[in-house]
Amino acid sequence: MGKKLFVVEARRLLPLLFLLVLLVSLSVYDSFRASPTINPEEVAARNEVSFTTADKGERKEQPTFRLAADEEAWANVAEEWSIQLPQYPFQPQHEMALFALHAEVKNVKANPRGEGEMEVEVQVNPKRDFFQVVTVPAADVVLDAGETTWTFVDKKGNILEQFTAGDAAETAAEEAPQK
Repeated sequence: MGKKLFVVEARRLLPLLFLLVLLVSLSVYDSFRASPTINPEEVAARNEVSFTTADKGERKEQPTFRLAADEEAWANVAEEWSIQLPQYPFQPQHEMALFALHAEVKNVKANPRGEGEMEVEVQVNPKRDFFQVVTVPAADVVLDAGETTWTFVDKKGNILEQFTAGDAAETAAEEAPQK
């Protein structure tokens, strides 16, 4: 009763045997195959120059943002960026256009800061070779008498760009070239 019997079936070993034969035949094939050799005289005759790669990578475009409060600015941004805009019925008296190049607008928040000041925070996702034009109601982001600070942030809250638009900013911009 203490004897144990160990049985190995041949049909279970056949797949392993087949893989072993394939491995051996591939090794034999590789050993007989001739590796190409390059004659140094041929290299010199081809006028090849050796080079070393010092750095490589992909260029990441910086997101760029523009505002359009009138039809002229709408057309100027489209021309400057060489983009074909659809026949959208842009109404500057009721809305403001925000152009984003190499970025996708995810969220827009308007935060009043006090008398005559407002901050508009635009959350964007940097996206290479992409542009987006969004319109927002002018009443939500423009003050009648005051300045609006536009802050463009990524999803981590890092400020990508920030600028101020409004009556005081436009007046200062108009006076600057005259000096």
